[in-house]
Amino acid sequence: MRKNKMETTKSTFLLIFLSLSLCVNTFAQKLKLAEIFNEGAVLQRNAKVSVWGTSAPLAKVSVSIQGKTTDTLTDKNGNWDVSMPALNVGGPYKMTVISAKETIIINEIYVGEVWIAGGQSNMAFMLENSDNGKDEILKASNKNIRFVMVPYKAFEGDKDRGDMNWRTATTENIPKISAVAYYFAKDLQTKLNVPIGIICCYKGGSGAQSWTSRESLLSKPELAPYVENYDKHISKLGKEEYLAMIDKYEVELKRYNDSTKVVSPGAKKPSEPMGERNYNRPAGLYENMLKRIIPYTVQGTIWYQGEHNSSRAKLYQSLFPVMIEQWRKDFNNPAMPFLFVQLPSYQKADTGNRPIWPELREAQLLTWQKMENTGMAVTIDLGEKDNIHPTNKEPVGNRLSAIAFNKVFGIDVPYSGPIYKNVEFKTNKAILSFGFTYDGLKSDGELKGFAICGADKIFVPAKAEIQGNQIIVWSENVSSPIAVRYGWENWTEANLKNKAGFMASPFRTDDFKLLTAAVKAPSYKIPASR
Repeated sequence: MRKNKMETTKSTFLLIFLSLSLCVNTFAQKLKLAEIFNEGAVLQRNAKVSVWGTSAPLAKVSVSIQGKTTDTLTDKNGNWDVSMPALNVGGPYKMTVISAKETIIINEIYVGEVWIAGGQSNMAFMLENSDNGKDEILKASNKNIRFVMVPYKAFEGDKDRGDMNWRTATTENIPKISAVAYYFAKDLQTKLNVPIGIICCYKGGSGAQSWTSRESLLSKPELAPYVENYDKHISKLGKEEYLAMIDKYEVELKRYNDSTKVVSPGAKKPSEPMGERNYNRPAGLYENMLKRIIPYTVQGTIWYQGEHNSSRAKLYQSLFPVMIEQWRKDFNNPAMPFLFVQLPSYQKADTGNRPIWPELREAQLLTWQKMENTGMAVTIDLGEKDNIHPTNKEPVGNRLSAIAFNKVFGIDVPYSGPIYKNVEFKTNKAILSFGFTYDGLKSDGELKGFAICGADKIFVPAKAEIQGNQIIVWSENVSSPIAVRYGWENWTEANLKNKAGFMASPFRTDDFKLLTAAVKAPSYKIPASR
């Protein structure tokens, strides 16, 4: 009996000791700001600004800038966030954060326009590799353009690949920044004359599903299989087996990379096994990259992505808007402008040469037409036949900034090419009408890119001519046309534009079943050699 009592007493003291130790460790938690707040950071003008971090639980935290102070208490886990009132444009300003006896001071804070640059490899395409990029780098000296790179991270515990320090867009800093984002920022800074901050958050080869939360994917029946199929795959694949597959993949990848250093035309890049370390798993980059900057206050997002999702273009009609809504919710801005790039021309978009990129372009066009505060930059003229990464990036940035000037900043400038409105069929001809004609329609040389079909639904190349703000389309081989398509190829020389110089978006007048209509979210196979 006495032994049991002694054991109970020991257990009680042990619990008290562990509790006290936990309390000491918890209350010793140091005051920290979220990693994106550091010297040179740009905060959004004309908006309540989110600032957040950690400190001791249930402690008072004060944030001060421009003579304005906002107080809050940390939660039981030590997390805190404040919403600062709108700040005056300019800088540098000092921001001070105080909690108990600790103080953090950032001496160089700027206030202006903040945008996220997101997407896959064409947004990640570096300035130093773009047309005239090296000349642009040599003359870059604008310290009112600042940027921060969100380091690529595939999974929790992945190795560090850089920092989140803000840098000026000067010669020594910008060679590896997104070319599209740089030219966009340069246009904004020149015209608005305020500090511009760009948050670079992109990853080559990434699909929109990896930038979207699991909850959002599960909220739509057609998108839920992205998560459900992945979860089923993981449940069947043991951890040790998966890690063994990763080891094998890394050996094969090294062998492939080594082979590309010499002439090796038969080399095939290995595919990374799907699992918890694969960045393209559902919500993979959302969890490990995007969340690192949520809920930083921004004006909007520029986005260049879609190549990865082209084989599921029909599904992208649902996926892309869901992703946009998720981002708007996360950044506490339900009307956040979301400006994106429509895919250009590219001949090798599909191994069977099926026109699937036109279907992805249509998904992008529909997103713009159906969602408020979105904009689309048409780049059908900027592609390269054999290069999925066209190097002429300055016009892409220019076209995105034109949308921003008109739709976000209220500056009356042209920002879109002709957009198909309706069609009328008369005898053997189709008469097409357009919006965004500005001062009229034009082309460089003979109109190209039009196709027409009759009841057999077989499209043939068509002749076309401009009559006022309309296009007349016909073919001697189609006596009773029922549909017209424009630029409906992976690679097209379609050349319709308006007199403001903006290219027309590819389109179709029909509602025939898409090639990608039956393609669902991916399922994953475990190799037979397991």
